[in-house]
Amino acid sequence: MDSAIFSPQAPGRLVGIYDGNQAFVPTPLPPRLEFTHELAGRLADAANGVGLLAGTGRNLANPALLIAPYLRREAVLSSRIEGTVSTLDDLYKDEATDKVASARREDVREVRNYLLAHEYGLERLNTLPLSLRLLRELHERLMQGVRGRDRHPGRFRDYQNWIGRDPDVPIEEARYVPPPVIEMRKALGELETFLHSDALHPLLIAALAHYQFETIHPFGDGNGRLGRLLISLLLHERGLLSQPLLYLSAYFERSGTEYYDRLLRVSTDGDWTGWLVYFLRGVDIQAKAAVDDAERLLDLQARYHERLAKAKARPAARDLVDELFINPYVTTSRVAERLDVTAPTARAAIHDLVEQGMLTEISGRKWGQLFLAGEVLIAVRGDTDQFDDGSQQLSLDGDAV
Repeated sequence: MDSAIFSPQAPGRLVGIYDGNQAFVPTPLPPRLEFTHELAGRLADAANGVGLLAGTGRNLANPALLIAPYLRREAVLSSRIEGTVSTLDDLYKDEATDKVASARREDVREVRNYLLAHEYGLERLNTLPLSLRLLRELHERLMQGVRGRDRHPGRFRDYQNWIGRDPDVPIEEARYVPPPVIEMRKALGELETFLHSDALHPLLIAALAHYQFETIHPFGDGNGRLGRLLISLLLHERGLLSQPLLYLSAYFERSGTEYYDRLLRVSTDGDWTGWLVYFLRGVDIQAKAAVDDAERLLDLQARYHERLAKAKARPAARDLVDELFINPYVTTSRVAERLDVTAPTARAAIHDLVEQGMLTEISGRKWGQLFLAGEVLIAVRGDTDQFDDGSQQLSLDGDAV
């Protein structure tokens, strides 16, 4: 790591490690912030956007209708930032049939782990506050059976790591070197204290905590995904959103290298304002997009229910419509399980939706057929349609060690 990139304004210090290399140790949060006109305006806009989204969440008769697709999109996009090539289609097909192309099996497992860790975290907040213990529990679930599983899932690292543009980059060429183990442990304790602080607006706490977590980089792998998961869990814990409907991975991926550059410029130059303005802009954009998504999904759901009511469709068919927003791929066995009905009732419900053009058989088989609600899939994809295979030049998730 080039120590010359760190200015006197850097919010931390450089410490020597082996072979004459240096690592960065961040100063405890919170920093002294300058509330410029731009920063104050961005905070007001972001808070307003989150408030509108919170109102949408409170008015949902069936929150799962929106939570399920939002969680899955976040899982796909957060994992894609780190180089996975799984799509939302892959995740849905895997959930519906437990079958996906072997070449993408491990990538899909990573996405499913993120989804499971996220759901676990939301549930765990009912009994445990955001803490180092919870972060370890989440990391263990995130890394179960996937790449990085050999780097002690659920345990903070006991070795020096670093971040480069290539997994094999030597430490001398690293873009950034996190604090060594002893300093890392102290920094984590300080971060935990800050997570329980009420000194700032929760949106600012989330932005600062995300930066600090990524800067400390306490795990051997999975830091990027866990750091983004930390944002949504913190906002949920602080009560800004009663339903987990706001996720920033789409914004981070869309803005490409700016995400990494903003984080690094805090460390090198103390540019807190630049990072916070960038972060809050993303919150505002994604909150408004989520409200628009909600309106689109709810409108589609209402239109489907109206059509089925006019057609005097079976009650199971009307129940199946809501399940399509959780996963637009269905099989007879999955419908029977999800609706708790017999296989004949499940087949009849599927038949009603096929007749209405809401489902299409896509497997071409007579047995074990797979059906897709194409219009629903397009609606729930949202931001994931805007991206390619997600390759990145730099990953904050995987370390060179």
